[in-house]
Amino acid sequence: MNEVAIHFAPNQMEAEVAASALRADDLHPRVARDDAMLGVAGSLSVGRFVILVPSREAARARAVLSEPVHAEPKDNPILRLVVIVALITGLLLATPFVAQACSPPLGRAGLVLPRDDLLAIDT
Repeated sequence: MNEVAIHFAPNQMEAEVAASALRADDLHPRVARDDAMLGVAGSLSVGRFVILVPSREAARARAVLSEPVHAEPKDNPILRLVVIVALITGLLLATPFVAQACSPPLGRAGLVLPRDDLLAIDT
């Protein structure tokens, strides 16, 4: 019996999930570590895994694992422009409040010198 690779999973968990989907459809999958990753990953469950099925079940297995094609959402440049303008306006309106909160009041900032620190000037 010849086996065909129908799916490559990045880790063992995703490989087992895909294999269980195939088993639910009465197929006979086998999960195996990809030989190319054997020296790198060792016996850990990280690395690439391959799902193999008998060659006579390959077409059905690919159909089970195929994801439906979703249409990409249409781009709306007007909405994008409105959002950008609203964000910039909000930032510009918030700037004075942030500046006021970050700077100390003028009377206590040390700009007014105490009387003892003033130099006497003879006229």
